[in-house]
Amino acid sequence: MQHLFIIIISTLFLNIGIAQNLSNGDLIFVSSENSDFEKSIVETTKLKDKELNFTHVGIVNVTDTGIFVIEAVPYKGVIYTNLKDFETENKNAPLYIAKLIPEYQKYTNGALRRACSNLGKGYDYTFDLENDLFYCSELVYDAYAYASGDPIFFETPNMTFKKEGTDEFLLYWVEYFEKNNHAIPEGKPGINPIGLSRSNKLRITDY
Repeated sequence: MQHLFIIIISTLFLNIGIAQNLSNGDLIFVSSENSDFEKSIVETTKLKDKELNFTHVGIVNVTDTGIFVIEAVPYKGVIYTNLKDFETENKNAPLYIAKLIPEYQKYTNGALRRACSNLGKGYDYTFDLENDLFYCSELVYDAYAYASGDPIFFETPNMTFKKEGTDEFLLYWVEYFEKNNHAIPEGKPGINPIGLSRSNKLRITDY
């Protein structure tokens, strides 16, 4: 019984520490390659071996009733997830926190409000920045573009779905876009978790 009490107290202090480190508008990144979708994201977006394999990102909302993550996920769209549930869903993947550097933190609350306004919208399976659907990093991009008034607050370089160093599309993406009845948006502006993590406006730390 004493050991159980120690474990509970230790967990409580750990959670308090995490809560104190989180602020509204922070980003929470997931580093994972647990599915073909995630592996294919990494294969076509990672540029350097030292980069982390970020495949998902959400926006933190700290409230009086708990800590939540606003995220865009396949089959569910833009949803509001309790932090504990977010941790459970990503229990096999390391998590990282990104804070904006001080000069840009004035935009975090506005970005959070913008992200909340998109709750309930569908998932953007075709990675189109111009429709009213969202994929994970697009939700972050849109939130901060709106809050700052700068459409390239986070850069949106041209997307590629080809194997590095070749002119050949990755088979996964060929089949993915065929399934979604959509042409591969090669060369279209886009944003992905790894690319987002490169922004010099962010400082990333372990969770």
